[in-house]
Amino acid sequence: MWVEINPVNMDPEKLKVWDISKKPPEELEVRVCILNCKDVVMMDFEGTCDTYIRGFFDTKEDVQETDTHFRNMDGKPDFQYRLVYRIKVPRKGYKYTVQGYDRDFFSANEMLGEAQVDLQQMIEDTLLVKRQMTLSK
Repeated sequence: MWVEINPVNMDPEKLKVWDISKKPPEELEVRVCILNCKDVVMMDFEGTCDTYIRGFFDTKEDVQETDTHFRNMDGKPDFQYRLVYRIKVPRKGYKYTVQGYDRDFFSANEMLGEAQVDLQQMIEDTLLVKRQMTLSK
């Protein structure tokens, strides 16, 4: 709500005009670097795991995947992979989801785990200070 109280005798031409229109959407680039994993469960019967990672924002419009590390036997696949998203802000959802999977060819892929990161505050800070922000988890 916006309330202004002005004297009746004040000239309307001298009143300050406030711009209350919505800000135009801004485009940001979000880079997610998938580096190392540890303690990955071996899902295949021969004691290996064909691990890949997928990530997406709440809307699931732009789902991206890393490459697959086939026949991983030590539970520590090393990806060194970057997922790049172009998003428009403001938006409805700011939660980023990362999921680990075991790729299977003859049955459904098995989910190994999932994590969500709320990036709203970081994105708002980026728009405010107009510079790059970094989060390491």
